[in-house]
Amino acid sequence: MTSSLAAVPCVAGHGRVLDELRLDGARMVSVQHPAGLAIDRHSHDRAKLAILLDGGATERIGVDLVEHGRLELVARPRFCAHENQYHAEGARSLLVELEDLPGAVPTRPLDPGLARHHGRRLAAAFHACRSERARLARAAIREAVLALGEAPMPRTPAWLERARELLFAQIVRPPRLDELARSVGVHPVHLAQSFRRRWNIAPLGYVRAHRVFRAVELIARGSPLADVAAEVGFADQSHMTRAIQRARRASPGTLRRTMRAAPSPSP
Repeated sequence: MTSSLAAVPCVAGHGRVLDELRLDGARMVSVQHPAGLAIDRHSHDRAKLAILLDGGATERIGVDLVEHGRLELVARPRFCAHENQYHAEGARSLLVELEDLPGAVPTRPLDPGLARHHGRRLAAAFHACRSERARLARAAIREAVLALGEAPMPRTPAWLERARELLFAQIVRPPRLDELARSVGVHPVHLAQSFRRRWNIAPLGYVRAHRVFRAVELIARGSPLADVAAEVGFADQSHMTRAIQRARRASPGTLRRTMRAAPSPSP
């Protein structure tokens, strides 16, 4: 395998590239994402591993919302459509683009402990001394890809997937828990417990998280705050402000100002 190392002081579609390591079949790059950057739906022509090094980031993939945890490995297959939002403090990420490595089809989520283990290994390899960097990076990538290939696929009952789809489709006016349970034919308590066990969030928290994501989208596009609150289902602008403050550690007004200051992503 050959490797090359370069610091590239340019602005990429997702932020400013800080450092880069090229390997046969892979590219590792650290990126500084501007505060408040919101990236519309897009996909990549290579499989990608992402590790959040600092800051905050939220990703939406269809009905899924992913809050990136620091040093946790997140994997995306080729052509997986998704949207990204970076929080008020911005973020710094390590991205690994995969070409033709054996088994490089990362579609399965890792256990949080394993995700942190492999995220730390990749970050440590990338920041190792120049003489060891390529060797450690190759080993860390191979181990991460192997772990992703061996991870068990989550099994979700059809009724539970249906419940989540109904919530997603009715984020503005979601059904009550008992109504949702009747729709899918289970007891409300069983629904609430199963939902939290499968996605680590309560049904109401899922609704709130999607409302925040949608609100930030509209704020980034310049919509008036009161209109945004009404459109996404918050009781009023104050209700929306509290929810966004908790989720993004900044008020809607602060987010709007950071968004205006951030450079627009490249096409």
